Amino acid sequence: MPNFRQIGLILISAITLLREASGQQSAGLLTEANRNFELMKYPAAVQGYEQILKKKDVSLSDADKLAALLKLGFSYKQVRDGANAERVYREALQANPTLSGEDNKAYLYYAQSLANNGKYEESQKFYERYKQSSGTADVSKFYGKINQTLPDASNSTSKYIVEYLNINSNRPEFSPMYYKSGIVYCSGKGAASKLLSEKKGPFLDLYYINDLSSLNAVSEDGHVLKTTKTPGEKFLGHDYYSRSTANDSKTLNYFADNLPKPQSKAKVIEPTPESEQFSKSLNTKYHEGPATFSKDFSKIIFTRNNFNEGAQGKSEDNVTKLKLYTAESNNGVWGEAVELPFNSNEYSAGHPALTKDGKLLYFVSDMPGGSGATDLYVSENKNGKWTAPKNLGNLVNTKGSEMFPFVDENGNLYFSSDGLPGKGYLDIFFIEIKNGLPVGKAMNLGEPFNSPNDDFGIITDGERKEGYFSSDRKKGDDDDIYRFRRESILYNCRELTLVVFDSESKKALDNAEVELVRKNGISEKKFTNKDGNIKFCMNESAEYTFKIQKSGHLINTVGYSTIGESDNNPSRIEVPLSKIPEISSIPATLPSLSTTPEKVEVSPILPGSSVKKPVNGGSILKGIVKTEVEKRPIEGVMVILRNACDNTSQSAVTGPDGVYSFEMEDGCDYILEVAKDGYGKNVNKIKKIKKGKVKEISQDLSLFKEGDVVTIDNIYYDSGKSSIRKDAARELDKLAATLLKYPEMVIEIGSHTDSRGESAENQALSEKRAEAAVEYISHKGVDRNRMLAKGYGESDLVNECGDGVSCTEAEHQKNRRTTVKIIKVK
Repeated sequence: MPNFRQIGLILISAITLLREASGQQSAGLLTEANRNFELMKYPAAVQGYEQILKKKDVSLSDADKLAALLKLGFSYKQVRDGANAERVYREALQANPTLSGEDNKAYLYYAQSLANNGKYEESQKFYERYKQSSGTADVSKFYGKINQTLPDASNSTSKYIVEYLNINSNRPEFSPMYYKSGIVYCSGKGAASKLLSEKKGPFLDLYYINDLSSLNAVSEDGHVLKTTKTPGEKFLGHDYYSRSTANDSKTLNYFADNLPKPQSKAKVIEPTPESEQFSKSLNTKYHEGPATFSKDFSKIIFTRNNFNEGAQGKSEDNVTKLKLYTAESNNGVWGEAVELPFNSNEYSAGHPALTKDGKLLYFVSDMPGGSGATDLYVSENKNGKWTAPKNLGNLVNTKGSEMFPFVDENGNLYFSSDGLPGKGYLDIFFIEIKNGLPVGKAMNLGEPFNSPNDDFGIITDGERKEGYFSSDRKKGDDDDIYRFRRESILYNCRELTLVVFDSESKKALDNAEVELVRKNGISEKKFTNKDGNIKFCMNESAEYTFKIQKSGHLINTVGYSTIGESDNNPSRIEVPLSKIPEISSIPATLPSLSTTPEKVEVSPILPGSSVKKPVNGGSILKGIVKTEVEKRPIEGVMVILRNACDNTSQSAVTGPDGVYSFEMEDGCDYILEVAKDGYGKNVNKIKKIKKGKVKEISQDLSLFKEGDVVTIDNIYYDSGKSSIRKDAARELDKLAATLLKYPEMVIEIGSHTDSRGESAENQALSEKRAEAAVEYISHKGVDRNRMLAKGYGESDLVNECGDGVSCTEAEHQKNRRTTVKIIKVK
């Protein structure tokens, strides 16, 4: 008869052995999952952690379970599975609401996942929790996708039609580039899609559509081409061909043996239009694309895996990186691909974009020293050689990934980023470029260009009227190419009407030349119509200068800015031009501050007058040099008159009466200069005097001196506010232009309030207003060290509207003014 005690012992021993075996197996799974996580093999880490956490017979300590959940959430975040990242972080934080140490980064990652999933209000709460737990003073740089902070271009009245094209298959198509009369793009489609194995998916080739007219839109209710998913399998990010890396870049990636299988074993659906591989000599068994071309299409620069001369290169950590290659076309045949000099086996470089003149090359890299996962760089072609790459800096690059650059015909840059505020993962942005580097603020293109999914690889014209871009917005199945065009005459900009008229007669001036200059140096010229009108299309968040001239009139320069405008309402500027009789004045120091024009008189010298006739015939020039503010004569001013005919000069120094006098030769232009230390300089051009009767030319001149205080016209503020109004911006533009013209001038910008409200609050408000004016001018390129901001509060009223005095709003507004004090002038 069996010994039940022995049987019991045997059963207990067996159960113990099974538990130990199960524990050892679980420990092995956890070790393997942790190893994959540390090696940044996030898809494999996801599978391992999910398997461990779902096992009912696995006993993990609370600390180990929390660690596994946090690593699983981060892994989902890295493969761009936002829904699962949110699910896992939520589970971890519900069980462990208070985190410390390195674990508190989970608050940040959870907030980012919530924002990517459109849950902005909840996201904001966890950003704040991260701020409190980490002691980070400013977490705004991490906000990324909080929609409320978006500098969105979609608030314009422009309407675009976006079309899903019949070029798309159930393989990826993306990153189109103009080539001759068609486009070259990247795709993994076709029977020869170069599958490495069922585990690694297809590599990419360059394909060519030679006729854009063959591209047709697929209607929304027509057949939409998409891949059928195998049950239980997930996309690797949003593009199955791209292995997720530490960079998490769509094509800046590497491949490993443990990748999940492609999502579909179904036959590839081919696109409708005729397309073919771009070049069999350039397409290898590895990745090719994206690409860019020279203006004449004779040169190509393209992305390829580190593969050349039949050999595959790898980095020290056994990863095949991406490199940039160039080739030249000879009678339609592409020659040997040659590496660009800044490639490396240790980092990737790809996504090239050439400027129209071929001098600058923008590209993406994860080379050491960048801001985030991938950054944008630029290299210059000097004497046929590419210079060392220069990082585009924090106006473009973030802690996230910036990639897919494109340069339009105006030299401005489009790119995609997941680190700047956006609609979803990768969003398309635009930024102005000057001297090869970004200026201003990157603008999110908004809808319909951007969606909650990845949007990238845009190409378009200089006015963004039409073009193409890539997106995986159709349920995120894979990347497709879309066409867009502006639907109507509505502009993606502000319509500005500029009216030019004579300052005396108030009559419209037709055929006046108007030159518009953008801050990046791009200019265009137009002429006013019979009504003195001319219309311009002003881009958002841009700064402009108008130079207006017409024969017989003084040149006038006007600044205009759309920075901070939140609507697309049409604008109107009226610009007066002053007539000049015989003398035309070149603007003197601080011309925009001068409220009193100089008196110019030309009259004949009559017989018996006190004016002495010139010995050799001609005319007499005389005048008085006075202070600009008090209008008092200035003694000791050096006055020089230069003859443009023979370059000879005459000079004189004013006496106590400030008077100067010169003889002039008829038929010659002259340049008149007056200057004195501490007063600045004034320059005038005097047009040639026609031969005939002897004339006396009288021109009085004014100079600013150190210590002068001038109230700038039209620099007013709304009550209780410090923001720069539109009318104030135009006057500050003039002041900025003057400061740029005279780099030695140092000024104080003073701000004054009205008497309403508490004096302490008014003092603080005036200081903010002065700082706002200095800040505005500094953005125009003026060194802040040349400007002192000072708030005067209500201490220096210009009228009787003090405390307890009843005044109109207009009277109070006169006290809300800005003054300029000349501290130093040379």
